[in-house]
Amino acid sequence: MRLRIIFKILLVTAGLALALYCLSSLYFYYQEKPEEDLQLPSFPLVPKETRLLVIAPHCDDEVLGCGGMIHDVLQAGGQVLVVVMTNGDGFTIATEEEFHRLFLTREDYVNSGYTRQKETIQALQLLGVSEKQIFLLGYPDRGLEHLWMDNWNKDQPYQSRYTGSDHSPYSNSYQKNAPYAGQAVLENLEQIMLNFKPNVIVVPHPADEHPDHAAAWAFAATCFAKISNSGRASGMHLYTYLIHRGDFPIPHGYQNDALLLPPRPLYQVQHSNWMTYPIDLETEVLKEEAIKEYASQTKVPIMSSLLHSFIRKNELFADPYIPYVIQKPSESDLSSLSAWSSQESILVNTRSTSLIGALEHKGKISTIDSYLQDKTIWLHLHIPGFVGKQNQYQVSIVAFGLRGNKTIREKDVLHFSESDTNLPSDAIIRYQDDVIIKIPLTQVKVPYFFFIQVVTKDKHKFMIDHTVWQPVFLNRF
Repeated sequence: MRLRIIFKILLVTAGLALALYCLSSLYFYYQEKPEEDLQLPSFPLVPKETRLLVIAPHCDDEVLGCGGMIHDVLQAGGQVLVVVMTNGDGFTIATEEEFHRLFLTREDYVNSGYTRQKETIQALQLLGVSEKQIFLLGYPDRGLEHLWMDNWNKDQPYQSRYTGSDHSPYSNSYQKNAPYAGQAVLENLEQIMLNFKPNVIVVPHPADEHPDHAAAWAFAATCFAKISNSGRASGMHLYTYLIHRGDFPIPHGYQNDALLLPPRPLYQVQHSNWMTYPIDLETEVLKEEAIKEYASQTKVPIMSSLLHSFIRKNELFADPYIPYVIQKPSESDLSSLSAWSSQESILVNTRSTSLIGALEHKGKISTIDSYLQDKTIWLHLHIPGFVGKQNQYQVSIVAFGLRGNKTIREKDVLHFSESDTNLPSDAIIRYQDDVIIKIPLTQVKVPYFFFIQVVTKDKHKFMIDHTVWQPVFLNRF
């Protein structure tokens, strides 16, 4: 009798979980589904003078996101350089499938990385890219976020929990034995950009939900911003492509006659500027053949569906929004809401694909505004329903600038709630639906730009929402 009751409880629980999953999937499908008659402007034609730099977090992202553009640039007489940041050596399911065992060794993960390298080289050769135009950086799969946030300095490298290494274990990496540190990543990307001198750069979209893709965006945007501030980015244009977000692309699966369209929340948000890049039938077929070269991924059903979803009549790119912050005089009072009434937002948060976030309607970041006053960054966060929700907010600021002749990175992570904060009492002002905070820069003597991200958790510390990593130029007038 007791076993029968337990069985019924388990059956009911499983049924409820399945029903919740189906309902949430349906909800997010219609939240994300683009309008069928959506009209997007076309991406500018690629002339023969195009020098295209493609930055991909993993082996296959470059073909999925812009395989058609890569082929067209080469056909037009332009040049292409592909940079792959990791070798995808942290995908356990694919590695188990490759070596046919459950208990994997560190060597297995490294060998899976070599397998994915070969697939990338073969796929890109089909599109016309020679092996010498492919740079494999060898940084840790599922570790780029750590390098961006926590393991920046070379003397404190990150250790991959898959390969066990704290440096690139690959013999063919762009930098031999590259330490798993954010500083090394930025140096590599900057050197590549300055040497290749691209006029078109395509990188992951900031709203990509894969942590490696979000971090790859942050690294690439940092490098672009740094070069821009030095005056050496003349003629460079930065664009983004999207791979991971909910059921994107919609419709999912092999739909070679369908158009690739952005998720509804991403094109409805302020400052979004999406463009379609049509590809002809011959290029589409060639892209499909290139995708088939990733046999290690297509053997995994969920990955096979994703990869084949990018065989469409077009590719999709967005022009990222990188705003400027105006400097205010030191005597300006920025502690009142009236001081922010006419300021344009530096970040407009989109609806996420988080189930907890969908159930939590209030207390999430809506918009963020900013001013620079002397060497202090002021932030105004609009949070409808802030008071009474007991949510917790973590604000991460990563600033770059000069100290002497050396580029300095300064990271600040602050948190606040309705009743608690790690900020000084005079550095935060709370209102009903708004919070104003100020953050002094202590290490960066001449700030150039900063990135901001806000993570929202409920009172039980479950994450319900997070913003993108938003870059902001500091306009010092």
